Amino acid sequence: MTGLTLNKSGSTIAALATAPAPAGLAVIRVSGSGCRKLLPLFFRGNKDPLTRPREMIYGEILNPTDSELLDHGMVVFMKSPASFTGEDVIEFHLHGSPLLARQLLKALYTQGVQPAVPGEFSQRAFLAGKMDLLQVEALSEIIHANSERALRVAQRQLKGSLSKIVDQVGEPLRDVLAEIEASVDFPEEDIEPEKIATISKTISKCREQLARLLETSSYGDVLRDGFRVLICGLPNAGKSSLLNLLVGEERAIVSDISGTTRDLIEVNSQIEGLKMIFCDTAGIRETDDSVEQIGVRLARDRIQWADHILLVVDSANPEQYQFLLAELLSAEARFSLIWNKADLVKPEKIEDLDSDSQLLISTKNGDGIETLRATLVKIVEHYLPDQADSGEIVVQERQQLCLRAGIEALEKVEQAVFDHLPLEFISAELRIALRNIEELIGKTYTEDILGRIFSKFCIGK
Repeated sequence: MTGLTLNKSGSTIAALATAPAPAGLAVIRVSGSGCRKLLPLFFRGNKDPLTRPREMIYGEILNPTDSELLDHGMVVFMKSPASFTGEDVIEFHLHGSPLLARQLLKALYTQGVQPAVPGEFSQRAFLAGKMDLLQVEALSEIIHANSERALRVAQRQLKGSLSKIVDQVGEPLRDVLAEIEASVDFPEEDIEPEKIATISKTISKCREQLARLLETSSYGDVLRDGFRVLICGLPNAGKSSLLNLLVGEERAIVSDISGTTRDLIEVNSQIEGLKMIFCDTAGIRETDDSVEQIGVRLARDRIQWADHILLVVDSANPEQYQFLLAELLSAEARFSLIWNKADLVKPEKIEDLDSDSQLLISTKNGDGIETLRATLVKIVEHYLPDQADSGEIVVQERQQLCLRAGIEALEKVEQAVFDHLPLEFISAELRIALRNIEELIGKTYTEDILGRIFSKFCIGK
C-alpha cells in the first residue's frame, strides 16, 4: 500500500474499531489465524466463544501476561469464512476508556499480534472475495457520507448495485473477445460480415452504457462534496438575511448599515437530503473602503466556484442590478434572480431572462423561502441522471478514470472494425477496454491501486 506497510499475509492483526475517545463502549477487533489460540488467554466466561461462534458472551477480559483482570465485557468469535475479513475474527467489547483499550491492545501485541494499518481489515475482506473494489469504495463513502442522499447511494452500492451494472457491461465484451480470438487462432473459421455488424453494435452499446455511467460523475461530485450556492448582489439587498433563513440559523450579521459583510461566509446545510454549501458575500459595488474592496473582489472570484448563483435584487431598486446581471451572463454562470423585499413592493416587470428561475421572496416575513429551497433541489435534480436515486452513481475519481479509459479503448475498437483492420488489432484494444472494466470492479488490480484505496480508511476498518 502507498505509504503504508502491510502485515504479512496470514498474520494476526488488531486495532481499535471505535473512536479513540471516552465513550460508553470500545471495540477491539482482531483478525487472523491466531484468534483461536488467543481467545482462551484473553477471555474467561461461563461459555466458550470458540464453540458458539457469532454469539455475544459475557465474561472477564484478562491480561495473559499476569492473568490480571482488565475488564468485564462481551466477546464474540466469528469463524472463518463467515466474518468480515473471511478470517477468524474476535471482537472484544469493553468499557469505553481509551486507557483500557490501549492496555488490551498492548497485551495483544505482546502475544505476537500486529497493529493493523489503515484499511487492512477491509483489504483482507477484498482479497477474501467478500467485496469487490466498488463495494469497498462504497463502504468508505458510507463512513464519510455527509448527506442522506450520499448515504443512500453508498448503501445501495455496498449491496452491489453498481458492481452488477459494470459486470453486465463487461460480459458481452468477453463473448465478443472470445469469438474474435477464436477466429485469430483458426483462420479457416473467418467471421462473416453479418457477424461483424453484430459485434460492432455490441461494442457501441457497451460504450454507450459506460458513457452514461460516466455522466453520473457530476452528481457523484455533488453527493460527495455538496452543491455550491453563491449568494451575491448589491449591499443591503438582503443576502445575509437570506443565508440565515436558508440554513435555519443566525450565521451572518444582518444590519441596515451598507457593507456589513466584508468576508466570505460559508455554511453547510441539508435540503431534502442533499448537502448544500451556501456562501454569503460582500455586496458588489464601487467603494473607496480598502477592506470592502477586498470583500468585493472575493465575491467576484467566487462566481466560478459556484454550481449555482442566487442574485438577490432589492425589488424597490431593480434598476441597480443590471451590471451584476451582465457579469453573470458574461461568465455563463447558472443563476436565479431572487427579487427580495416583495413585502414592500412588487416589481412591475419580471425580466425575461435565460436563467433557471426567478422568485419573489421576503426575508422580512419569510415569504417564498420554502419555494426557494424546493427550487434549489429541483435545480440540482435537473442536472441529475435518470438513475440518481439508485446506486448507479460514479462517486470516485478512480472510477471515472477507469470509465474514461474503457470508453476510449472501445472507441478505438469501433474505429478498427469500421476500418476493417486485422482482428489481432481489434482483439488487443478490446482487451484494454476489458482490463479497465475489470479494474473498476477489482477483478484485476495492482498494489498501487489497493494502496490508494485502502489508505483512505481509518485504522480498525
